[in-house]
Amino acid sequence: MTTPADSTVLSSHTSTSTSPGTLAPTDAPVAPEAPVARTTATPSAARRTVHYALHTTRMTVTDVPFMVFTIALPVGMYLLFSMMFGDEADGQARGMIMINMAAYGGLGAAVTAGTKIQEDQRNGFLRQLIVAGLSPRSFLAGSILAASAVIIPALAAVGLVGLVSGVEAAPTAFLATLAVLWLGLLPTILVGLVLGMVLKGGAAMAGGVVTMMAMAIFGGLWMPLEMFPTWMQSFGHAIPTYWISSLGEWALYGTSFPLTGVAVIGAWTAALALLCTVSMSRAVGLSRR
Repeated sequence: MTTPADSTVLSSHTSTSTSPGTLAPTDAPVAPEAPVARTTATPSAARRTVHYALHTTRMTVTDVPFMVFTIALPVGMYLLFSMMFGDEADGQARGMIMINMAAYGGLGAAVTAGTKIQEDQRNGFLRQLIVAGLSPRSFLAGSILAASAVIIPALAAVGLVGLVSGVEAAPTAFLATLAVLWLGLLPTILVGLVLGMVLKGGAAMAGGVVTMMAMAIFGGLWMPLEMFPTWMQSFGHAIPTYWISSLGEWALYGTSFPLTGVAVIGAWTAALALLCTVSMSRAVGLSRR
């Protein structure tokens, strides 16, 4: 039996348990929290370019036949020509042979690495890159960076063999020679890229080999340009490889700076860059179909 006093206590207890500010029972349902959205930053164009360049460089330098061709061949030719003609001009001919064979090795690496873009088109890798968001400009920039990197082993190998075999050069002159050869080879990279985008399948590689040999012969890398007829000498003065060798001679022996050669290399670079852009637009259009 409930007394009036008990009723007062119950009423007070009920009022206290439901009054505002009191804690809800622990078994009351709790509303779930809204999920926090996770956002992933989109890689910048520069980062994508670097990633593609590193990937391409790694794939190229692990291609054993490619590395043997671009290093062993020019080193062997340097040793052969050096034994035959190296003592001429009080030994200065050996330094010129080193310059020319280093330029030849870099030329082979540049053109061949550039034509490898055809493989990316043929196996659908270019299409995957475009779908993944890599712009044509980034693709071209990455290809140029990768080809520029694979030139270095060929230049360094011939240069070091030259120093060991008797080429006399101060460290600064030797490094400057390799640097100007590396910079001067830029248009030859673009030649390889154009061939890779214009020619199809094995024709790109074959075209690269023919172009490389023609630029080496007419540029005076295998033999002095003065041994050729006048018309061939004029043609040789109009292509970059002759002036790449002249830049190396300037850096190693302090001859007059080939200002005309810089203009020729610059003109080839500008024209080939434009041709690369047009060819890349065409290649991207075909890849998107």
